[in-house]
Amino acid sequence: MEKNRSGWSGVENELPRARITRAWGWQIPTWRKSGEFSDRRYIHFTPGLIWQLLRFHPDVVIANEMGFRTVVALAYGTLARKPVWVWWGGTLHTERNTGPARRALRALVSRWARRWISYGMSSTEYLRSLGIARENILEIQNAVNEQLFAAVATGSPASEAGTALVYRTRPVVLCVSALIPRKGIDCLLHAAIALQRGGREFSLVVVGSGPDGPALEQLAQDMRLKNVHFHAERRPEEMPAVYRSADVFVFPTLEDVWGMVANEAVLSGLPVLCSKYAGCAGELFDAGNIFDPQDPEDFKEKLRAALDGRIAKSDPRRLRTTPMLAGDLIRALEESLPSSAGRAPDEAMKMMENSAR
Repeated sequence: MEKNRSGWSGVENELPRARITRAWGWQIPTWRKSGEFSDRRYIHFTPGLIWQLLRFHPDVVIANEMGFRTVVALAYGTLARKPVWVWWGGTLHTERNTGPARRALRALVSRWARRWISYGMSSTEYLRSLGIARENILEIQNAVNEQLFAAVATGSPASEAGTALVYRTRPVVLCVSALIPRKGIDCLLHAAIALQRGGREFSLVVVGSGPDGPALEQLAQDMRLKNVHFHAERRPEEMPAVYRSADVFVFPTLEDVWGMVANEAVLSGLPVLCSKYAGCAGELFDAGNIFDPQDPEDFKEKLRAALDGRIAKSDPRRLRTTPMLAGDLIRALEESLPSSAGRAPDEAMKMMENSAR
């Protein structure tokens, strides 16, 4: 697990019927410069994956992204004559500053792999730019556990574990995010103070943790932003109550391959302002709900419209549920198996279906 992915801890508890093995290897930390901000990333070098594939001898492999692990998976698939699916989430925007070494590796992988899974329309667009045929791409979406948020949308108590946050000044603008440079929280603070200086009253709530937390709180204090509240990240089962506390959700990211907090806000029945730089933007939201966080005037006016109730709630039917996505994935995996291998065992299929519920 990456050191900056604390939210992924405990995945074994979420998949009790799956066997999870961590192949030995190294995580090499790097800094990637992307426009005006830098972001911590990791290069994964996991030679232990070779032994695990030979030991497990799977009938089908799903490899994430286009790095060392995917090359190993493709080599195994070629030698063992097994189908390999490459799961990809990057967009034209997130990959705009990819260096020559990675571009060369992706050119190799895009010519080698025959089966692809994309996060959605924006990821498919990037894969098509590499010359990958549309018929070779299974387009799905990034998804969350929608059962956690079903109670919010119906107006019943959202969570037994969480308590709704109460603020004296309404409306309440909510942002749920890691506190790192590429999430655009500083842009949100500047848009908020611009409206407050014009006489608009509202509460701004930021829920999340990260290395930029102290600096962002200091920025809000220096700007004399009123009614701003920072809260540390909450457990998933507490989040429905957090969303229930708000009137508007804002996702000001400067770069995201999707943005699952947008899914959560839609499932919670909130009007959503979504950055144009989120992979999910065009797929989940209308033009009136999309803004450019790097354009201060556009951000301010869209936030004003949201506070005035002039943006629409997003249609949850644009979201594909986890059972729907699991069904698409299961069918695609079955169809890719060689006829001599038959279909995947019923027990394995049931495990995947149950994991999606």
